[in-house]
Amino acid sequence: MSITDTHVAVRPILPVAAMEPAIAFYRRLGFEVTSWDKDYAWVGWDGHELLHLRQVPGLDHAANASSCYLHVDDADRWHRTWSLSGVEIGPPVDEPWGMREFAVTDPSGNLIRVGSPSTGAEPGRPLPPL
Repeated sequence: MSITDTHVAVRPILPVAAMEPAIAFYRRLGFEVTSWDKDYAWVGWDGHELLHLRQVPGLDHAANASSCYLHVDDADRWHRTWSLSGVEIGPPVDEPWGMREFAVTDPSGNLIRVGSPSTGAEPGRPLPPL
């Protein structure tokens, strides 16, 4: 079997300063959260595992540079849904690289960017695959 015959999946592991506020934040956005123990949890959407959370004692929120990107079918729909949660969310923006994106930051400073292909892509630049 060659490497091209295998399935590959990536799940970022985001550091969190405190697990309870992190779990509450992701659940508020509508994610499914399953705790492994007091220091580790899985975050999913519609039965699909998306990312992991790991408690890191002493994590500096302001210095945390961790992030992840969620490719979705319709960034505007996700933005409307998440806006109802009361969580502060940036506005959707058509980026020059062909994606419509918005971002939200969790209580530990992890940046979650969400995007879908945009109709405002620069001419001649292909859209990234989903």
